Amino acid sequence: MNDKRMADARRAVREAADRLVEQGAALAAASAEAAEIGLVARVEDLRRAVIAASLAGVSREDLARDADVDVAVVDDLVSESAAQSS
Repeated sequence: MNDKRMADARRAVREAADRLVEQGAALAAASAEAAEIGLVARVEDLRRAVIAASLAGVSREDLARDADVDVAVVDDLVSESAAQSS
């Protein structure tokens, strides 16, 4: 696969994971409904970034490292997307 495409996809995963962590604390201080909506949106951003990176050829292990999660989380995000498209 294209190295630039993979690098861009990996950067997007890192940025989505960073936003989830950074905004998580602020969202925790919000109302329960606002916190849930915000967290769901950030997780969806991460899921989309992981899917795009996976399609670009980035390995599960690299995705897990970039997102600072277990490989099982990456597998869940990818399989969730596959289930939604079926």
